[in-house]
Amino acid sequence: MLKFIYGLFLVSTVFSSPAVAQNHPNVLFILIDDFGWKDVGYNGSTFYETPRIDSLARQWMRFDHCYTPSPMCSPTRVSILTGKNPARHGVTQWLAGRDTFYGREGETPRVYCPVPQSSGIKDSEVTLGEAFQEAGYETAFYGKWHMGKLKATGGPKNHGYDSQLAVIEENNCTMFYPFGNKKYFPEATPGDNFTDKLTDAAIEFVTADRDQPFYLHLSHFAMHYPIASKPELRAKYEAKRKALPLLEQDRMLDDYSHQPHRMRQDDPEYAGELATLDKNIGRLVDALKAAGRYENTIIVLTGDNGGRATMNLLHSTSLQPIRGGKTFLFEGGLRTPLLIYWPDHTKPGMQSNVPVTSMDLYPTLLDMAGLPQKGEQHIDGVSLVPLVRGEQTQRDTLYWHFPHYQGEGAYPASAIRKGDYKLIVNYHHHDSLLFDVVNDPDETKNLAAAMPEKTEALRKQLMVYLQETGAHIPQTLTK
Repeated sequence: MLKFIYGLFLVSTVFSSPAVAQNHPNVLFILIDDFGWKDVGYNGSTFYETPRIDSLARQWMRFDHCYTPSPMCSPTRVSILTGKNPARHGVTQWLAGRDTFYGREGETPRVYCPVPQSSGIKDSEVTLGEAFQEAGYETAFYGKWHMGKLKATGGPKNHGYDSQLAVIEENNCTMFYPFGNKKYFPEATPGDNFTDKLTDAAIEFVTADRDQPFYLHLSHFAMHYPIASKPELRAKYEAKRKALPLLEQDRMLDDYSHQPHRMRQDDPEYAGELATLDKNIGRLVDALKAAGRYENTIIVLTGDNGGRATMNLLHSTSLQPIRGGKTFLFEGGLRTPLLIYWPDHTKPGMQSNVPVTSMDLYPTLLDMAGLPQKGEQHIDGVSLVPLVRGEQTQRDTLYWHFPHYQGEGAYPASAIRKGDYKLIVNYHHHDSLLFDVVNDPDETKNLAAAMPEKTEALRKQLMVYLQETGAHIPQTLTK
């Protein structure tokens, strides 16, 4: 009730007239599911075609070392809305999560990994939506939620969003009608595509007349499994695949995976769905321009984790030569595209190689919108505004905690990146991997044995952080 009263007070005092409201920019946050760093042309993909995203990468600011807080969707989604690391907010796996063991045939678990500490986003968090709602923005959440059961968490409307549409509770969605749930778009008919319909709704929202600025959190289900392409696009990429040279092997099993990874991007179904997504992102930006809203709208485009590259489910991507993919703490599981458009500040050709994370987007958007920071809330994020200005951020270390065996191939692990070096602590394997990710971005050379002091120092720093945040560390099983 206090939040509601405070929000009304701000609306009546800060945004008492359209003229005042116009001084605060709109915010459009576009989140793509399982969005691999190399799933776009501007990062080197030649099989996929993403002309609209590639064009935005040239016009907006690129952050080429954007790390997600987790290699899995639910933890990152909660981190985006709270500005906190999964080790701190307790959602460390997809929800409701499992303590199931996954491994190679004949293998047994070596550590016990409990279910996540939290079963969803907590009411005590002051979310990004609430921060904008308190400032008088009209807020909306469209698409995939997956931050806890709707009955338990209350969904978007209980966490700062005035309206919601097509809210996908977990992963119960498909790309074509009836979408796994006809209630997402009751007016839809056979043949309709989910990404098309979601974009139609987003365009209607961002172009509507209103007396206050808006913040839309547009959470796509694409590119999550199950993957499905429009028939004409599937045919196009099937022809493109046939023209590719033959591979000696189409899959590879990493020493730290129990599932094989795809060796190259050549799946027509995946390429077709991605092409539809790319077209719709362009369509949304075009609609903002046509409505005269583009020059007063901050836009963020990013993913919730790296692309799913293992082949245990149909239609995966490949991130080669980057190692790993979704659920792995290798670069392939953690890096995703990040593009930001900030009117009158970002310019064509701007690019940063400074390591940043999705947790930074909470303080960044408040900063860009001219709103006060909530430092006690977004404690693990820093504003990226200094990078836009050519300055440095006030952080040199990033942390990850994924203490679970996972069906997509990963074993439980935690990691730290400080400066050029990243250390991965593998609980099941009882070892550590040290990489110079600046000079060895594909993580091919383990430096742990050659640099024992660096390895031990990073390990100690990581464990102190996990202890301070109350993270659950997998416990060694005794025979």
